[in-house]
Amino acid sequence: MTHLIRKQWAVLLAAAGLALGMGNTAWAQTKGAAEPSICVFDYLGSKGPIAGLANEYALEGRKNGYGFKPVVYTNEAVAAKDFEVGKCDGLVATGIRTRRYNSFTGSLDAIGALTNYESVLLTLKSIGSGQLQSVMEQGDYEVGGVLPFGAAFIFVNDRDINTLAKAAGKKVAALAHDESQIKLIESVGAQPVAADVSNYGSLFNNGAVDVIVAPSIAYQPLELYKGIRKRGGVVRFPVAMVTYQIILRKSKFPAGSGLKLRKFVAQEMPKALDAVKKIDKLIPEKYFMDLPDKDRADYFRMMRDARIALSKEGVYDGCALRLMRKVRCVVDGTAAECGLPEEYKVAPTCPVRP
Repeated sequence: MTHLIRKQWAVLLAAAGLALGMGNTAWAQTKGAAEPSICVFDYLGSKGPIAGLANEYALEGRKNGYGFKPVVYTNEAVAAKDFEVGKCDGLVATGIRTRRYNSFTGSLDAIGALTNYESVLLTLKSIGSGQLQSVMEQGDYEVGGVLPFGAAFIFVNDRDINTLAKAAGKKVAALAHDESQIKLIESVGAQPVAADVSNYGSLFNNGAVDVIVAPSIAYQPLELYKGIRKRGGVVRFPVAMVTYQIILRKSKFPAGSGLKLRKFVAQEMPKALDAVKKIDKLIPEKYFMDLPDKDRADYFRMMRDARIALSKEGVYDGCALRLMRKVRCVVDGTAAECGLPEEYKVAPTCPVRP
C-alpha cells in the first residue's frame, strides 16, 4: 500500500518541487533569503509517504538550486490556516479544502461530475491549457496543478443500505468544512454528522455513523474494513472523484509559473491515474455491491439535480460544471443529460463555451 501511495505522490510532490523551483529564481538572487516552504498535509505525519516524498524532493531541489522546506501537518485545517496567514508559500491539500482559494478547481470534486477515469483524464489535462488561465487565478492565489486522488465510494455498515431511499434516517459522516456534503446528505433524508479527516474513519469504524463516502486510498490507512465488518460493503458507484490540489501564493512566484506548473502536472496525468487505478484494486472484491440499472439512473438524476441547485446557490462553480458536462458527453454522448439544456449558473466571463 505504502509503495503505491508513494508512486501517486511522487508525481504530486515532483510538481510541488517544480513550482518552487520555478519561483526560486528570484529567491536565489537574494543572499541570505529564507528557504521557501510548502505546507504539506499527510494524515500519517512526518513518517508518512507524502512527507517522505516531500523531503526527497526538497533534497533534490537543493541540488539543482531550488530547494524548499516541507512543513508537514497531520491536520489539514491547520495546514490550510498556516498557508492562509503566510507561514507557507504553497499548499498541497484536498480539493474540498482548497475550494476557498479557487472555486473553479474546487468544484472538480462535485458530486457525480466525474464518474470514470476517462472523464478525469480529459478534465484534469485541460487544466494545463492556457485557455483556462482566467479561472486559475483568484486574488493572490493561483492553481499550480490538480491531481486525482481516486474515486470516492459509499461505504456502509449494512448491505441493506443499498439505495438512496434506504439511506433515510441513517447517520452519514460529512466534512464540516464542505457545505455541499451536508446539503446532499440532508436531501436524501439522512442525518449528517460533522467530521474532519482526522476522525472520519474512526466514526465509521466505531459505529458512530452508518455511512461514509471515501476514496479507495483511505481503505487501508483508515482501516475501513473495521467499519464494514461482516454485514457492510462498498457500493460500486463512484459518487465523486477526489482531487489533491497545489495552490500557489501568486505574489511569491515569477509571472507565468502557475501555467508552466499546470502544464507539467497535466503531462504527468496518465501516470497519476495508473497509480490511482491500482489503489482502487486494494479494496477486496467481496465487499463491493453493484447497483441495479434503475438505481443507477436514480443516482445520476439525483446528482445532476444537486449540481444544478448547488451551482445556483454559489457552492459549485458553474463554469467548472460546464467543462465537466462537456467532457462527460464527449465520453458518452448517449447519456440522458447530453440531450438536456444546460441549467448551471454560469458567469458570462466563463472561458468554457457551451
